Amino acid sequence: MVKSKVVIDTNIIIDHIRFPRKEKSPFELVIDDPNIDPLISSTTIQELFIGQSSLKEDQEVKIRKIINSVAVIDVTAEVAERAGQVMRATKPQVQFADAQIAATAILNKAKLLTLNK
Repeated sequence: MVKSKVVIDTNIIIDHIRFPRKEKSPFELVIDDPNIDPLISSTTIQELFIGQSSLKEDQEVKIRKIINSVAVIDVTAEVAERAGQVMRATKPQVQFADAQIAATAILNKAKLLTLNK
């Protein structure tokens, strides 16, 4: 059986880290599903380390554990070009990082798990 590819947006990971819950978070549901190949964009790594909370050792450990649990797709020239096309085509314009993450999903023929509308 072929696994479904899912690109996990940064906001899903931040939600998972900031808001512990009794039931599984959307992040955990994807990570724990044996039928899903979880992916993140290298842009997500940058976004995770922008926050001041990443300066705290326990938070950095959580972030690194999450990064190590998924495949990371690097931003390539092809991703950058598609991200530019996504930004050009949307009104209001999609944020730069969101466009790169969306382009990563598009080019990898993956679903995008996000809290964005």
